[in-house]
Amino acid sequence: MAEAVERESMEVDILLIGAGPASLAACIHLMNRIEAHNERVARDGSGPQIEPPTVLVLEKSANIGDHLLSGAVMNPKAIRELCPDFEQQGFPTEYVCDYAGFWLFHPRGKINVPVVPPNFRKKGYHVVSINKVGKWMAERAEALGVEIYPGFAGAELLVQGDRVVGVRTGDMGIDKEGKPKPTYQPGMDIHAKVTLLGEGSRGSLAKQAIERFGLEGRNPQVFETGIKEIWRVKPEKHRPGRVVHGMCFPEILRGFHGMWLYDMQDNLISYGFVTVLDYENPHTDPHVAAQKFKTNPWMRDLLDGAELIRYGAKTIPTGGLYSQPKLYHDGLLLIGDAASMCNAQNLAGIHLAMKSGMLAAETLVDALLQQDFSAKTLGGYAERYRQSWAYDEHWQARNFAASTERGIVFFALNEPIRMLTGGRGLIDEMKIEPGHAHMKKLSELPPGEREAEPFEYDGKLTFTKEHAVGFSGTAHEPDEPPHLVVADTDLCRDVCAEEYGNPCENFCPAAVYEMVPDPDHPGRKKLFIHHENCVHCKTCDIADPYQVITWTPPQGGEGPDYTGM
Repeated sequence: MAEAVERESMEVDILLIGAGPASLAACIHLMNRIEAHNERVARDGSGPQIEPPTVLVLEKSANIGDHLLSGAVMNPKAIRELCPDFEQQGFPTEYVCDYAGFWLFHPRGKINVPVVPPNFRKKGYHVVSINKVGKWMAERAEALGVEIYPGFAGAELLVQGDRVVGVRTGDMGIDKEGKPKPTYQPGMDIHAKVTLLGEGSRGSLAKQAIERFGLEGRNPQVFETGIKEIWRVKPEKHRPGRVVHGMCFPEILRGFHGMWLYDMQDNLISYGFVTVLDYENPHTDPHVAAQKFKTNPWMRDLLDGAELIRYGAKTIPTGGLYSQPKLYHDGLLLIGDAASMCNAQNLAGIHLAMKSGMLAAETLVDALLQQDFSAKTLGGYAERYRQSWAYDEHWQARNFAASTERGIVFFALNEPIRMLTGGRGLIDEMKIEPGHAHMKKLSELPPGEREAEPFEYDGKLTFTKEHAVGFSGTAHEPDEPPHLVVADTDLCRDVCAEEYGNPCENFCPAAVYEMVPDPDHPGRKKLFIHHENCVHCKTCDIADPYQVITWTPPQGGEGPDYTGM
């Protein structure tokens, strides 16, 4: 049906997918650089002027910022370069950090680590809602002439030969059987001289491009899943300017999972728990880990009498420099989390996403001047990156992910050496494996670990996935094809159930996957997908041990509503 239908098309000069900090910084910087170039040419006649390009941003959420989620404590370095007077312009800072702590939590409470490791020193950083930041940046981009279309999901790359020439948006109005409904609207083909993919973590188009054009990094990408909650606490327990990161003992002996706590305005706190997706036990559940952590005595006291406001989840690309894909191809640039710009060592990605967009924008100025959007010119983006402070930051952290993968003993030995040797450590370059490759079959686990540990939710401090998803604002049309595509559901019933115990029920933080009785195979269970629960975190696409789950964008405008997150 998709190939037979007649589609509308439109032409733009520059197309960006995803209205996050990388794409919006690219737009703002590009338009400012073009204006500065043209003013300089008009003043001294130093070369040709650049005709302002048509710039279009497609965003799959219904409103700008709805799908943006981060901790978020932001290094202001990039926004200060992009908008030197950002504070005077009303940038939506919640608080500026004046206390940065690293705490070790244990069953009886917590310990303040007296010497805070360098990567946790966040004084002067800005605690923000990335949702509000996205809206603020979008307003400035639109004021410069950029068009932003929310509610349109990029579904497929348009390719001619070996060159990306644009994106096809997703069809709308298809029922669960794949047939058009009365509201059917075919997707549009948007042709562009250059396409920038700023979709965020595990972007579906970036995944297509990396596989199709062989853009893989030297190491495979690895990820974490972050669960975020916003609570309104009692005023006396609110501490403006507080930024806390921490880990649990004795859990730290089994993995580098950790938490954050940032105070926001109106007596709100941002609480989050991050699970590294390289665990061995298939019963590992990021949501349960986040709920269980709140039962720590200190957390329980903090949240006594508090109210849960929002819930969400997001994966974080943590492989770093050696996992970064090739950043360019004919007609294509990768920016932000799609380009693995997050620095896991420093728990920071927003400023690097912005900087990557700015570096891409500077390259686009060259491309517009030369009217050449081939890899030859777009490769200037990679060179600019290598000469930037963003690359220096990643170079210092280049072996961090591989060091954590080898466990606490190796990490404790390697980390001081790595810091003293400018990021090298005992080995350079260190190799890593995809996170899902670490998962063990149930038969390979010690007998005492083959069953999941029960956890009781109290409905006040801790919540089931089904209950928590109600605080994400997510919404999907029930009568549409599931956007979570499982290549072989028989595998779930016949093989995965025996080998891994269907870990999709565990790693999904939104109760999307459920094994239910299969009437056609008595005594066995089949997979049922509650696609309407999906919060677009992409964990399933990453953590499935068989790699048969593919996350695809649903109808444009659907998904979570991360207002204030």
